[in-house]
Amino acid sequence: MNFFSLLKSAINKFFGKNETVVSHEMQTQSELWHDIYTNNGIWLKNDVISLRLPTAITSELSRLVFTESEITTDEKSPYKAIIDDFTSRLDDEFETALAFGGMMFKPYLSHGKIFIDMIRADCFAPVAFVGKTMTSAIFISKKTVGNACFTLIEYHDFNAENRAHTIKNKVCKSLNSEIIGWECSFSEVPEWSGLVAEITFTNVEKPLFSYFRVPSANDIDLDSPLGVSVYARAVDLIRQADEQWARIEWEYESKETALDVGMDMIKENALPKRKKRIYRKYDVDNLDGNFYNIFSPEIRDTAQFNYFNRILQRIEFNCGLAYGTLSDPQTVEKTAEEIRTSKQRSYTQVSAIQRNLETAINDLFYAVSVYAKIGGISSENAEITCTWGDSVLEDTDKEFQRRLQMVNSGILTKEKFISWYFHCDENQASNYIPQADALFGGI
Repeated sequence: MNFFSLLKSAINKFFGKNETVVSHEMQTQSELWHDIYTNNGIWLKNDVISLRLPTAITSELSRLVFTESEITTDEKSPYKAIIDDFTSRLDDEFETALAFGGMMFKPYLSHGKIFIDMIRADCFAPVAFVGKTMTSAIFISKKTVGNACFTLIEYHDFNAENRAHTIKNKVCKSLNSEIIGWECSFSEVPEWSGLVAEITFTNVEKPLFSYFRVPSANDIDLDSPLGVSVYARAVDLIRQADEQWARIEWEYESKETALDVGMDMIKENALPKRKKRIYRKYDVDNLDGNFYNIFSPEIRDTAQFNYFNRILQRIEFNCGLAYGTLSDPQTVEKTAEEIRTSKQRSYTQVSAIQRNLETAINDLFYAVSVYAKIGGISSENAEITCTWGDSVLEDTDKEFQRRLQMVNSGILTKEKFISWYFHCDENQASNYIPQADALFGGI
């Protein structure tokens, strides 16, 4: 039983609901994105190996998203430690969010502290949306204790009309990880012993979880509010790239220099292998007076690599990356307008991801604030500042020099220059400017 089937079975069995909002088409594609990200594409067989392009695409986009970024709060904020822990883990986990179309951020209160789970899109199922806001979802966690497999089924439901968020928990036990099994006590798993079967939080404005969605139109299921992988539109091209690389390898292997000789020229009547290998020649009389022939045909690598590079460029285009990110940068046109257009595509993609991530982070820390008040940790709301750099589009060093020249020319204030450089407001920027000494000792 796959993950989505397991979820549907759990929803129907324990919560009286028959379906999630994940269509069959989305299930199929989600499994495909997962397979090729984990190097298990169905075309990887015989001599075709993975170039790990999905990993390269997601890691590069993730790097661009967090380059020059800052997610901060006030140094004295009671939430600072939570934010620092969250941001330190986000860099590592975010690649999978881009690969699978989204990610869930789910805070929880345990022993007087707040923790945040980052849940991959293949580990939860949305149950209901209002517009593009997820209001209900189900999560499954598994633990093995001895020979038994325990499954925690966690159902969250937000009711905007009643301003209430309800959480229902069930723990099941089985001897097979592929099935849910029968309901059992929370106490059978020490880590879950403090859970309750049901709890409702009132006077809440939003769900007590947050969903980050990859900002691309869902062309797999037009009615679905779910996000799609950043390489969803390049799956076939990724397959072509892997297969073309196999052809290139074969081209080199099949054209390796060898000798055609008679068996009487081979010591011990055995064919050498690898670097010493040669081809056997049976009819020595037809060698035109020579006792061997050299096999060394011309390698047709130029055409093969050109085709391979074109595929990579189509992948870059479909994934919103600048040309030269995956392809050979020496083959990219060098006119200023073409370079800027290519960078603009990448900048637009990264900026859209950053906007959606900032929204998800703000929603997350709204939920964190609710738990902080319930747990007596703080009565304040978490104030989060997200700052994103623009180095995808601009050369930072060149931009610095350009703005500094404007300051020296008197057409840009020092406050605006420092505000841009240090990502602060102009009032804070004024504190960075040294005060000029008064003339004649202040007289």
